[in-house]
Amino acid sequence: MAGASDKKLAVANTQTLKSVHTVSLAINVLALLVLFVFHRPGSKKPFIFFSLPLVGAEYAIERFGRPKYDGKVVVLAGADLTQQGVTEWLFDIVYFTLALDVLMILFGSNKVWWLWLAIPGYAGYKSFGFLKGLKEMFMGSSSGKKAAEGAKVEPTKSKRQAKMEARSQRAEKGSQQARYR
Repeated sequence: MAGASDKKLAVANTQTLKSVHTVSLAINVLALLVLFVFHRPGSKKPFIFFSLPLVGAEYAIERFGRPKYDGKVVVLAGADLTQQGVTEWLFDIVYFTLALDVLMILFGSNKVWWLWLAIPGYAGYKSFGFLKGLKEMFMGSSSGKKAAEGAKVEPTKSKRQAKMEARSQRAEKGSQQARYR
């Protein structure tokens, strides 16, 4: 028997999948209508080719996000579709492809598919930062050592540390001075 959290996750996943599939269906039907009725843009091959990642991403999201039921009992809630990582990337692929479909409908041109190059460009940018961090971690940073030697930075004190130092200084002054009542 599933717990309350599994039931909530199953309901949330079902709603998310329903909304993604509904939006995808609406945009793709409209795109196919524009392609086949208005013959805009002239070639249908780029639309078909660049819709394959959309189909693959939606299929993957469906496979691991759809809850499994035995009657009305939740057997498997499915993966959390709000988690970061691969799930987030799959949703990014879906939304990016749908946005390009809308741009193709609006402009009537296959040139919008060139924007797909932004994805490998962004991946390269992210991996460059990741690889740079790995290099510094394993090989040490020569520029980081020079910067550390050149500028000796005093560690900042928290409010609590500053208050305790002020209190100890006041106590020292009080012991040095004569107290009168």
